Amino acid sequence: MATITAQKLTLTHNHTQKTAKAVVTCQVNFTAYERSEMSKGLRFKLTCKLWGEDSGLTGADDFLFSYPTAFFFPDATPTSPENRTFDIVLGEGVLDEDWGVDEVYGRLRLTNLYTLVAITKRTNVVSHSF
Repeated sequence: MATITAQKLTLTHNHTQKTAKAVVTCQVNFTAYERSEMSKGLRFKLTCKLWGEDSGLTGADDFLFSYPTAFFFPDATPTSPENRTFDIVLGEGVLDEDWGVDEVYGRLRLTNLYTLVAITKRTNVVSHSF
């Protein structure tokens, strides 16, 4: 099965403009079999969402944002690994998920579009007050 590695979230907060730049990067690694099958029509889709980590009683994390960009594999220049970047500037209120310090992480999802089997991988958690 394909894997997602080197996943990372970086946040840059612009206090003056009240915005935050959220960048998620990762590598997608395909097996030799998957690369062979992609040449015959197999496709994959990579998406990313931002979540607020909660440690409250419910333990349920807060969904914050879904990147509008999705990546499909194979692309015009198939390689392994495939490096991908999700990059957006948001209003700081989007990432302000609770009182005090906010804990934000990215969740990447790679879906085999034939079997619909998906794998997910979390990035690091970034703590910041928005």
